[in-house]
Amino acid sequence: MQVIRNGFLSLLALGALTLEGHTETPVAALECDFPLASTDDWSMAASTLQYYIDTAGGWRVNQDSFSFDGPIKITIGGKDQAASLSITISRQSGKATKTLSSEGKSLTVSGQCKKMESSGRKF
Repeated sequence: MQVIRNGFLSLLALGALTLEGHTETPVAALECDFPLASTDDWSMAASTLQYYIDTAGGWRVNQDSFSFDGPIKITIGGKDQAASLSITISRQSGKATKTLSSEGKSLTVSGQCKKMESSGRKF
């Protein structure tokens, strides 16, 4: 089993989910908890991530959901490789689905999101 590390944090570092360099105001700031997920090939650690829903950063805002689809770099077995990340968050329930795909394989995990105040704390 190969372990995926830093993939989602590197996406944050790339600025795809941050406000740096953007003049638009984010639609929402969310904190999402995802449990451990694994398949025969991959394992994704449990994580708590903060997402700033900003259309300038690639997010789509729909009536019922927020979504993001884009490229990402992940580390598998100590080697960096390109992958695709898809995130969908329900605006009503806060349920989130995150799918990571690379080289014909994919791993999907469901989690829960909560709104954050501007200070970063949940309310």
